[in-house]
This record gives sequence, C-alpha cells and structure tokens, in this order.
Amino acid sequence: MKNILVSGADGNLGSAVVNKLKSEGNKIFGLFGDKENAKNSEDDFQKLSIDLTNPKAASDAVEKASSAFGEINGAVLTVGGYAGGGIKDVTIDDIHFQIKLNFDTAFNLVKPLMEKMPKGSQIFLIGAKPVLSANDLKNVVSYGLAKQLVFSLADIINADYSEHQISAHVIVPSIIDTPPNREAMSDMDFSDWVKPEQIADSILHYLKHPELREGVIKAFGKI
Repeated sequence: MKNILVSGADGNLGSAVVNKLKSEGNKIFGLFGDKENAKNSEDDFQKLSIDLTNPKAASDAVEKASSAFGEINGAVLTVGGYAGGGIKDVTIDDIHFQIKLNFDTAFNLVKPLMEKMPKGSQIFLIGAKPVLSANDLKNVVSYGLAKQLVFSLADIINADYSEHQISAHVIVPSIIDTPPNREAMSDMDFSDWVKPEQIADSILHYLKHPELREGVIKAFGKI
C-alpha cells in the first residue's frame, strides 16, 4: 500500500487513476478543480480543492498531504488541456496559457514534492504524442511547446536521481478516449484510442515496480 497524490482527481483520467489505485488498497490525496467534487473526504481518500497555477497553494497542498498520510510515495499529475494550431495560428499569449495549464500545474507540485518524498518515490507526468515528432508538433504549437517542458522536467528529475533517488515517468498516450475528445473529433475511429483505465493500469504497474525507471512510457493505442 502506498500514499499517492493525484492532481486533476475529478478529470476523466484522474478519476480513473484514483479508482484503480484505491481498488488496490492505496491511499489517495486527491486535488480537485471543482469545490463541489472535493467534498466528503474519506480515511483512504482525502480531497482538496485547489488552483494549481498558484505555487503557494500547491506547496500547501503537498504539506497537507504529507501531514495527512505521513509521507507521499507517489504522485500522478494529470492536470492539463489541449489546443491546436500552427505557428501562423497561435499567439504568444496562447503559448503562455498552455504552459500555465500544462507545465506550471505540474512544476508547482513537483518542486515541493521533491522536498517531501522519501527515496524510491515516483512521479508520473502526462506527455503528448506530437512532442515525439516535429511533423506532428507543427500543428499543435502552443500545446506541444508546453508539453515539451513536461518532458524536460522529467529528464531533469531523472538526471538528479543519484542525489534524491526519486524517479519521474512521462506517460505518452495516443488520443485518450474521453467524452470531450469524442465530441471534438466525432468523425474519428474511437477504437484506436486509449482508455483512461489502460493508463491507470500502467501507472499501477510502475508503482508496484519502482525499479523500473523508464523516463518515457509510450504503450497506448496506435502511437
């Protein structure tokens, strides 16, 4: 049993991760965007509503999680959002917004987590397939640039592994099968998409095997 912080716990991916990890007996400290969803904490599922773009709020959340469970052994940081568009279509404000949404919300938790987590702990970040190919990246410039920072953050954590012995993984799914994605891309074949539960299964596998220290996990859908 481990104590795991999950951000975006009320999202499609975050809720699947919470359900899977709870079913295996882990304790969850869930961070929610919606105050209503953060009500009614349980002994094994503590809930907190938070704005993760606020560094002080994120740091306080990690402190509360550590106080509630004694220590945090794992963190699954799922908060983020998508935006399309090539260089001609996006503005610098679009890029800054995507960085704030996809990178800042992760970094603001990673920094205090690195100070609190014991050796052998793991951090899971959510990447994006287009970052693996410049040809794909050209059509999602603001989103892709923000996700590139997420990959780099994981690389930095792993480069310093000998000092703190905390590992970082970047989950790189194909399109995640969620209601909003189906609505936005209704003409596509949903059977090629990865289910949130599949991603949750993979995260659980790595949590059970901390000796596996792959930086990038790309094993979902037709990637």
